[in-house]
Amino acid sequence: MRVDEITCQHLLSGIGRYGWELASGIQKEGHLENFYKPWKAGHSDEVYHKNEWVKGYKYRSLRDLHPYLLPMFIRKSLEVKQGDILHAHWFLSGLAISKFRKNPKIITMHDVSLLHLPEKGSRYINYYTRSIQRFKKQQIPIIVVSEQAKRDAIQHAEYPEELVHVVYNGVNHDQFFPLQNDQKRPKDKFRFIYSGGLGKRKNVGLLLEAFKAIETRFPECELIISGAHPERTEYPDLAESLGIKNITFTGFIPDEKMADFYRSGHCMVFPSEYEGFGLAPLESMACGTPVLSAKGGALTETSGDGALYFDYRAEDLIDKMSAVMRDDKLREELTQRGIKQASEFTWEQTTQKTLDIYRTLV
Repeated sequence: MRVDEITCQHLLSGIGRYGWELASGIQKEGHLENFYKPWKAGHSDEVYHKNEWVKGYKYRSLRDLHPYLLPMFIRKSLEVKQGDILHAHWFLSGLAISKFRKNPKIITMHDVSLLHLPEKGSRYINYYTRSIQRFKKQQIPIIVVSEQAKRDAIQHAEYPEELVHVVYNGVNHDQFFPLQNDQKRPKDKFRFIYSGGLGKRKNVGLLLEAFKAIETRFPECELIISGAHPERTEYPDLAESLGIKNITFTGFIPDEKMADFYRSGHCMVFPSEYEGFGLAPLESMACGTPVLSAKGGALTETSGDGALYFDYRAEDLIDKMSAVMRDDKLREELTQRGIKQASEFTWEQTTQKTLDIYRTLV
C-alpha cells in the first residue's frame, strides 16, 4: 500500500500541522510514497524539505486568485503512480487529486463549517460548495475530525453517511506537556490567554467584553491574544474603545514556541462559536494550563471533562473567569482534568485509524 499525502497549506497553519503529523506517522509505518506541500524560497517551513520524502511544489498566489489557481499548481506537480492512494488535506488539494480518475482517493475536509458559518464572500462559498458537489459525484470518501463534524457534513453538505469517516486529531505530547513549576507564568499578574484564528466565528469580541469587566475588578490581570494579523481585524480597535489597558496582541506565534505560550497562561479562554475539533484547548490542557471553553460545535465532545464551560453571555464568562482567578483549588482541579483529557488524543491513534480507512480503499 503506497500513499501520497497532499496538503495545500504551509506547515505553520492548522491544516499544515495536521498534514505534517499524519504524513510523518504514515512514513514511520512504511506506507508513505511522498508528502507534497507548498514551497517558497525563504519560507520559515523550508526546513521540512530536508526529508527526502517531502516534495515541494511551487505556486503563485496572485492575490484573490490564489484558491482558484492553487489546485492547478498542485496537480501539475504531482508525480503519482497508478494505484497509489491519494490523500488530500482540505478541499483545494482535493480538487487537484479529483483529476486522477484511476487512483483511490480520500479527502480530509476537517469540517464543513463554511457551509453553515460562512466567513468568506459568496464567490468563495460557491466555489467551496461546487467542490463538494464534485467530490460527492465521484463518491470520494472524506475524513472529518469529530462526530459533530460528521453530523454537519451529512446535514449541510448532504454527504452520503457511508462516505464520511471520523478520525480525531492528535496532540503532540513530545511538544505539549506540563512543566514541573510555573516558571513561564508571570508572578505579579494573572494572565488569561487565547490562541487561534481571529475570524468572526472565533468570537473574540465576547472575550474582550468580559475581560474589560475582569480588568476593572482585578487590575492585576492581563490578556494575551495570539493569532495572525490582528491588525486586519476589528479587535485592536474594539479593545481600545472598551478602554482595556492590560492587553497584548502577539500576532502569529511559530509552532515551536506555542507550548511556551500555553504554559505562560494561568488560564486559556476559548470563546469560539463553532469548532470542528478544537485543537488549541487540548494543547493548552496538555501543557497544564486550565481551560475555560465555549460549547460550540465539537468543543464539548473533544474537551470533555477537561474544561470548564461557559454560555455565550458575557456575564457567565465573567463569573467563570473570576472563579478561576480566585480559586486555587479549582485551577488545580482543571489542570489535572485537562492533562488527563488531552492524553486521550495522540497522532499515533490518528495514523492508525487513517491507515484502517486506506485499507478499505484498495
